[in-house]
Amino acid sequence: MLLGSLGASRDMWDPQVEALSESARIITVDLRGHGESPAPVGEYSMTGLADDVLALMDSLGIDRAHIVGLSLGGAVAQTIALDHPERLRTLTLISTAPKFGETDAWLDKAENVRANGTGVLADTVVGNWFTDECFAENPQLPARFADGIRATSDEGYAGCCHAIAGFDTREQLGDITVPTWVIAGEEDTSTPLDVVTSLYDGIPESSLTEISPAKHLVNVEVPDAVNRVLAMQWGV
Repeated sequence: MLLGSLGASRDMWDPQVEALSESARIITVDLRGHGESPAPVGEYSMTGLADDVLALMDSLGIDRAHIVGLSLGGAVAQTIALDHPERLRTLTLISTAPKFGETDAWLDKAENVRANGTGVLADTVVGNWFTDECFAENPQLPARFADGIRATSDEGYAGCCHAIAGFDTREQLGDITVPTWVIAGEEDTSTPLDVVTSLYDGIPESSLTEISPAKHLVNVEVPDAVNRVLAMQWGV
């Protein structure tokens, strides 16, 4: 189960699907308010987003899964690992955090998006997702991912900002018992290296891979490195 970033649909995982789908059953998920998933009005919680994923697993007849989460998806994955560890085979956390900055900043972002739409954030956010070298080699990426943010429901994006605002697992990392692999982009400014590696420091049974050059969407920027880790983690 692959859970993605705030403002990105499940096609952000295309490099992993293309490389690994012959050796593993891969399910990519549009989180609530993203892609083809509904965007109910109101404030979301991380527990609610986690329950969405568990309900999807139930509907597909999946008792346990290798769960991978990037950024927001990583917060959802941590929540599942803490509240329902029996549903995970392994946990992979990419470009994510036990807490994402200041609560008020996320509440302000939610109000900004509700008032002005996701388009006001698109170019700035995408600029933080990839290195300049990646953009130079893949000039289509900025427009592709900025368009994806603009296509995200304003209400869905804002609701997920509320979920992020209330998320904090810093004191609970030691309670995560499933085998965990943490992946960090060394140049990431959205979830800086020291924040991502604090997951590795706090989770008892964890491994760490740092990738450079790479920023936030390391799975897109350096897919081969991420795919190697996933193959090892899944045993495929």
